[in-house]
Amino acid sequence: MRSLRLAAAAAALTLVLAACGSSSSSPASSTTTGAAGGGGGSSSTPAATGKTIAVTEKDFSISVAGASGIKPGTYTFVVTNKGPSSHDLTINGPGVANQATAIAGPGTQNLTVTLQNGSYDLYCSVPGHKALGMDTTLTVGSGGGAAAAGGSSSAGGGSSSSGGGWS
Repeated sequence: MRSLRLAAAAAALTLVLAACGSSSSSPASSTTTGAAGGGGGSSSTPAATGKTIAVTEKDFSISVAGASGIKPGTYTFVVTNKGPSSHDLTINGPGVANQATAIAGPGTQNLTVTLQNGSYDLYCSVPGHKALGMDTTLTVGSGGGAAAAGGSSSAGGGSSSSGGGWS
């Protein structure tokens, strides 16, 4: 009877640990997730489709590489969270409403969207993170290039010196 209880407790502990540790056990994992909204979607595979744009998130900044001269089309944002906190990448702009990766700890996720001419707001939707500098603007089409838009609020006292910077 005692060994049966011990085996049951060990099985329950194994299940609890597996459920808790699965979200950040592999920093190189890749997930494609999309929230409700227009403008492209997400695929069920982790492979990037279309052209890729590398995005690096840290506590509390967003850097976008290779974003100059963006033309309308389908892009996969390869989002790498290099900070200890959980983040997501949310995109809003012409034809794209609240497309987002999952909120997750360190690791990499893909988000595929179709961009049109215009300006897009890229930010972390975790409460308070946008105000701390995790906010930037991407310009697509005739305006060309990209514009930085660090934190717009002074609340929270966080540094936005690297927020919205383009690499």
